[in-house]
Amino acid sequence: MKHYTSPRIQRAQLFLMKVSSYLEIACALVLIVAICIAFIPVPQNLYSLYLDNGFDLSDFMKKSFDLVIGVELLKMFCRHDIDSIVEVLLFSVARQMVIDHLAIKEALIGCVAVAILFAVRRFLFVPILDNPDEQERKLEKDQYIKERIADAIAAYKKEMGATSLRERAESSVNTAAADPLNEKEGSE
Repeated sequence: MKHYTSPRIQRAQLFLMKVSSYLEIACALVLIVAICIAFIPVPQNLYSLYLDNGFDLSDFMKKSFDLVIGVELLKMFCRHDIDSIVEVLLFSVARQMVIDHLAIKEALIGCVAVAILFAVRRFLFVPILDNPDEQERKLEKDQYIKERIADAIAAYKKEMGATSLRERAESSVNTAAADPLNEKEGSE
């Protein structure tokens, strides 16, 4: 969102943000009521399905998928992230493929759509884009870890007397070469 220096424009932006937040909450509440109302006949339909009194399984699955999509849409209203949008789209495409008996071409297009959504979720989804504060915390954590590693390395170097690894290796080779026990073993 672009920030303006004019106080009137800033107040107008703030007002619009608040109004949109309240409208979003109102939509979520209406969706909750609709999901609750739609869930009321599910136990009765399940019992009818059990008794097999001419109840259609396809109709039951259609209503069930609609409830699941409604719940995912509600989660999308609450979470505000890209992952929830991809989930809603996945459920919608899956519902269309399972419930409506599609022709071969349409089923193939549905499979490709699901594959693309999974690929987007797996390879192109960057969680940091959803939460810039999380990115800042991760950078601070990385900086803290780098500082601790640098402190540990400095303490180790101080403990070792600032001798390099090469100097210690050369001294160990020289000590082994001047070792009188090695000369006795070599002459036997």
